[in-house]
Amino acid sequence: MKILLVITKAEIGGAQVFALNLARGLKESGENVVVAGGEGQYLPEELSKINVPFYRFKSLKRSYNPLQMLKFIMELRNYVKNEGFDIVHLNSSNALFGVWGLSFLNPKPKIIFTVHGLSFLDKNYKTNFILKYLYSLFFKYSWKKLTSLVFVSELNYQSAIERGLAKKGEVIYNGIYLPNNYFINKLDSREFLGDKLGLNLSDAYIYGSIGRLAYPKNYEFLINSHKDFKKFKPNTKLILIGEGPERAKYEALIRSLDLEEEVYLFGELKDASHYLLAFDLFVLPSIFEGMSLSLIEAVRAGIPALASRVGGNEEIVGKDNCFEVNNQDDFLRLVKTMNLTPKSQHLSSFSDMIKKYIKIYEI
Repeated sequence: MKILLVITKAEIGGAQVFALNLARGLKESGENVVVAGGEGQYLPEELSKINVPFYRFKSLKRSYNPLQMLKFIMELRNYVKNEGFDIVHLNSSNALFGVWGLSFLNPKPKIIFTVHGLSFLDKNYKTNFILKYLYSLFFKYSWKKLTSLVFVSELNYQSAIERGLAKKGEVIYNGIYLPNNYFINKLDSREFLGDKLGLNLSDAYIYGSIGRLAYPKNYEFLINSHKDFKKFKPNTKLILIGEGPERAKYEALIRSLDLEEEVYLFGELKDASHYLLAFDLFVLPSIFEGMSLSLIEAVRAGIPALASRVGGNEEIVGKDNCFEVNNQDDFLRLVKTMNLTPKSQHLSSFSDMIKKYIKIYEI
């Protein structure tokens, strides 16, 4: 099979790591796979290491501009027609617009879309009613044109069915690629992070998260909760690894709370999960999620993990390790009781995920 994986941004992020992992697995299974996307260098650089081609769509951007969307629809349609792909697997909302051009091709490729989260349609996403309504129509009618619809969490799947957005679909949990000795030991991980931050972290209690500094990740919740958190854990450092549009906002919040010596924005770090063992506790306070790869990696690393009760988080760590969104009392209650045994509720192996997607492609 000749397979095209499409994603809007090629920068570092959870959906991009998913595309990289899927491409790796498909190639190892003997499939002919190409990954395509818009702006960003992370995916092209990482794909080159495993000899998977990357194609750049000039018109694929995060945009509400109808003209921009139309350009992408035509660009994708022409590329698929010229290259003769059997499968086109779309992995982001903007990429989904491409289904409206692909569905008129003859022969028509099989079109798959993976829902990595409901984003605009999630009940916790703050936006105006009109935009939510328009996106609900877009998803509903775009999904009807697909060959297969895949969800990464049972909660998102059930929500889509109950709201009439989809009549059927399949849940395939994210698997992650973890070669031998993937996680660096605690001592060396702390030394690496400490050297980059100019700190001695050997005796500190470290908690934090890995992800983009962006609205959905809700890291201001952790920053605002830090002073109360350290009542339970003295000599505590909060470290957030990632980069994004909310950096200036978080920096201002840290200054206003006088936390410059206790809360650190590390910045972007490729393969950040290598250093997970530096953490005593991993926390994911997201407003909405699909199936967080960073949370799965934390559980795989064997460190305690807490998460907000959204998306697939309960399916990863169990309901006892989840707190209500933006509920500081609920969060601190879990920290205080420290009932933090990691729970692998629905963790899929890397090989199982690849086999399930190949089965979807072959239907």
